[in-house]
Amino acid sequence: MLFEKLVASGIGNRSLVFVTPSMGGLVVKQMLYKAKAENVDNLVNNTIGVVFYSCPHFGSKLADMPWRMGLVFRPAPTIGELISASPRLIELNDFFRHLHKKGMLDVLSFCETKVTPIVEGYGGRAFRMEVVTIESAYPGFGELVVLESTDHINSCKPISRSDPSYKETLEFLQKMKARYT
Repeated sequence: MLFEKLVASGIGNRSLVFVTPSMGGLVVKQMLYKAKAENVDNLVNNTIGVVFYSCPHFGSKLADMPWRMGLVFRPAPTIGELISASPRLIELNDFFRHLHKKGMLDVLSFCETKVTPIVEGYGGRAFRMEVVTIESAYPGFGELVVLESTDHINSCKPISRSDPSYKETLEFLQKMKARYT
């Protein structure tokens, strides 16, 4: 649905850079894959860059967990799509690798390094984990920036203009602007 709305509004008729957190990166990959399959070439050809903040390119430990632990919560259905080494995730990444290798788009990826609180409990009990590992956050091409002392939730929330997630993204966007204008 997002793909159709972007195309209908003319997104992709000129140079475009997507900046996306977490699963949003997979949505962008899927949209461009669909655009290529449906010959909406302007969206694919005019996407010159993508910035991924903690995108689970190869899945997430969260999806790999045995959720039948007698807990009162269960993951959202979309989490199930993030099982490590999912054939679909690998297919989308191979598609993007091909675009990057052909020089069609540049990629900047960020990764978290701290565990993220998933469930906070009473008496100091908590469930925390690294949601997207470095190995999954790096698609295998483009530039990788490791965000020290940043969890999954905050990887796309710079605390100041000197924060690496802000500075590196700004430099990437300026590079894209200079190259394609």
